[in-house]
Amino acid sequence: MTNQRPRRRKLIFFLSLSGILSVMIFFIEWIGSKESGSLALFADAGHIFTDVFAHIISLFALIIAAKKPNKKYPFGFHRFEVIAAFLNGLLLIAIALFILYESYLRYYGNAEVEADTMLMYSLIGFGINMISAGLLVGVSKTSLNLKSAYLHVLSDLLGTLAVIFGALLIHFTGVKQIDSILSILLGLFILKTSYGIVKESIQILIEADTSDFDKEHLLEHIHVLQGIESVPKTTIRKLTSGVFSIEIQVAVKDTANRDKITFEIHKVLKEEFGVPFVSVEIVSASVLSKLETLTVRESQREFGHHGHEHGHSHEHTENKPKGHTHKH
Repeated sequence: MTNQRPRRRKLIFFLSLSGILSVMIFFIEWIGSKESGSLALFADAGHIFTDVFAHIISLFALIIAAKKPNKKYPFGFHRFEVIAAFLNGLLLIAIALFILYESYLRYYGNAEVEADTMLMYSLIGFGINMISAGLLVGVSKTSLNLKSAYLHVLSDLLGTLAVIFGALLIHFTGVKQIDSILSILLGLFILKTSYGIVKESIQILIEADTSDFDKEHLLEHIHVLQGIESVPKTTIRKLTSGVFSIEIQVAVKDTANRDKITFEIHKVLKEEFGVPFVSVEIVSASVLSKLETLTVRESQREFGHHGHEHGHSHEHTENKPKGHTHKH
């Protein structure tokens, strides 16, 4: 996994730089709102402030996720990135609702606004925001966490653009309500994108079936291996964007070379599909049929061998099956 370090350092660098730019935009728009009396510019500054917080969450998640797996956390800390994306998505929803509420108040408000000052500060913020979005647009495709941070910046960009349009229209027409209409459209857009992030994050956290992995292509690779009869079970877990864990159960012939099959499956998954966490269960057809007859013991909250009574001995010295399960 050492080849991931330069990539992760690059992501941290771009995210940190983008965060610093967001801090600059916040102070610029906050000062601009004071000087121009623009509620729109003040609301956009508040929007930027939540974006700064989102950058901090995403940066923290990237650093945590770099830690290696251990006994307690066998899959590492990749899910921290998903949790960060989930929190960012919730922030985006809150931002969208805030914008919609502020737009409603602004529509019926009669506050005096200096359109020229409002336009000047929003243009400066827009220029810096363009740089920040440019930094994240490429790396956002490699991580759900970075994608949520990029959407924050994109929503900032569109928010500032709405302020620019509002300033121009107020300057030329004096109709303040147009700015509110643009803000409502912006809020609805952010609501839509944030819903996608929250939905994807929840699907990963509850380990829903993922369509990101080409399962059919994987099965084609496995079925051609010598000695395999069937692949009864394939469980694919998405840990974060681009990182998967796969558990696969394979039924083989009695004469099959189990060690070779196990090695070949690991090789295919790791070298061809880039899956770092692989677990292979090799069973014979006779054992497979017996496994299908087993039922899961019902239990209330308590699972495993701690804190329950099952009334049988743990000594399994007699009648040990010849063909036992290999788990890698």
